[in-house]
Amino acid sequence: MPGADWERQVESTAAAYRQMSERVEQILATETSLDGSVQVTVSAAGVLTDLRLPDRGLADQIMACIRKAQARIPDLMRTAMLETVGPQDPNTHLVLASARERFPVTESPPNHADKVVVGDEDDWDERPVLEDIGGPS
Repeated sequence: MPGADWERQVESTAAAYRQMSERVEQILATETSLDGSVQVTVSAAGVLTDLRLPDRGLADQIMACIRKAQARIPDLMRTAMLETVGPQDPNTHLVLASARERFPVTESPPNHADKVVVGDEDDWDERPVLEDIGGPS
């Protein structure tokens, strides 16, 4: 029965891609400077996941700042998407869900979560932050 073979092949291919995705998500690459004073680890997506410096406190502060900045990305993306393609585009929800997964909210609130800074200019229009892609809360 040709249909059953086709279904098995699709299931097998889907399983292989799920396994590949899980393995890729676990990939980390670490490099150390020639003098050994700096060590960085990045994910398969190129996101800095760890930083080692002689001053561990400074490294922790840098990593915390990176996570805070990354946590702002989904809201900034939401604003850009609403202003360009609008909430009706089904891909908007998929892209934002992916961004929220990649850049989760940090334990402490970001220092500048109430404004968007592009270059040297503050372009936040003081609208409430949207809780849902569909509009203001």
